[in-house]
Amino acid sequence: MPADLAELVARIETDPAALAAHRETGDQLALEQGGEVALRWRLAVVRALMTVPPPDPDAVREAYGELVDRYRDDPKSLAVIKPLGDEIRRRESDGSLPSTLVVRSDRRAKTQR
Repeated sequence: MPADLAELVARIETDPAALAAHRETGDQLALEQGGEVALRWRLAVVRALMTVPPPDPDAVREAYGELVDRYRDDPKSLAVIKPLGDEIRRRESDGSLPSTLVVRSDRRAKTQR
């Protein structure tokens, strides 16, 4: 099994069904390495969740929400992430991805006044 995150990203991008076998390793490497390759991994995970039959709408929305939460203070990364959210909404609208509602809490630290 490859231990290089870029290699795992390439594998998942070409074979989304391989996600199940590599998710734990890829998630750990993304945490350790960070940067652009970690963002690519996380995007590939959401895309794989959208394509591996049957797509689990809860898993797709949850993974996308976590992605937005993680990069909420990084406008450059959010610009890369936003088209994926647009695709999710489009696919939910046309019925190719079942729609779901995921309630997310505000994860920003509350400041004391």
